[in-house]
Amino acid sequence: MSDSKSSVTRKRFTSEQKFKIVKEHMTAKTPISELCKKYGMSAKSFYDWQEIFFSSAQQGFDKKRGPQSGSAREDQKVLDLESEIHRMREVISEITAENIAFKKKSSGFFR
Repeated sequence: MSDSKSSVTRKRFTSEQKFKIVKEHMTAKTPISELCKKYGMSAKSFYDWQEIFFSSAQQGFDKKRGPQSGSAREDQKVLDLESEIHRMREVISEITAENIAFKKKSSGFFR
């Protein structure tokens, strides 16, 4: 019988690690399922990182067009807040999954 705690252990990845993982998928054509196993992460996390990656890349191209509406400081603040919201949603999602697993285990569901 495996320990349910180990199956829901959260890993924290640095921005450099996230970039490396998304880049590995794009350059080496490594399947997402393989990356998830290799790095111990969920496919949802990968897709969230990939979305941020492409969004940031698009913003890089937009900056070459000249000044856009709003200042760079305001744009960065919005990006920071969106990133924080994203991180909080991930934490809530993982805590909810742990809570459900705990309730199932304590209710005798797996006995």
